[in-house]
Amino acid sequence: MTLRGHSIAILAYPGYQELEFWYPLLRSREEGAAVAVVASSVEGCESFLGYPVIGDVEASQVDVDGLDALIVPGTVEGRPSATEAQLQLIRDAHAAGRRLYGASTGAALVTEVTGLADDARLVADADELPALVRRLHADLTDRSG
Repeated sequence: MTLRGHSIAILAYPGYQELEFWYPLLRSREEGAAVAVVASSVEGCESFLGYPVIGDVEASQVDVDGLDALIVPGTVEGRPSATEAQLQLIRDAHAAGRRLYGASTGAALVTEVTGLADDARLVADADELPALVRRLHADLTDRSG
C-alpha cells in the first residue's frame, strides 16, 4: 500500500541533520504522501553541512486535524533550535493524537515537549531511519486501527 492520501509534516531548523530530514521526506513523497516542510523561518534554513531548505508552510498554519504524522529530525550538535510555533505544533499534534516520529536530538525534543519516551517512533540515530520509515508506512497504511 502507498501513502497516497496521507498528510505528513516535517520540521526544519538551522543545523538539521541531513539524512534525518531528507530520508523520511523523500521516501514518504515517493510513496505518494503530501509532505509539507515546516521551516523555522520564512527564509528557510540550512543543514549542518549547509544544505538549504525552504518551508512550504509556517508552523502556525498547519492544520493538525488534517495531519496524519509529524516528523521531527535531529541536529548534529545540540538541541534543535525549533521556534516556539514549531514546539507548539509538536504539542498540538500530540494532544490531537497524531503520530510523532523523531530521530536523535529530534526524538529527545519530542520527549522533552510531550513526555513521550521509549516509543518505537523515536529512534536514537540515522542508522535507524529505515526502520523508522517502515514504521511510519505501516502505521499509516494499517487499516485495522
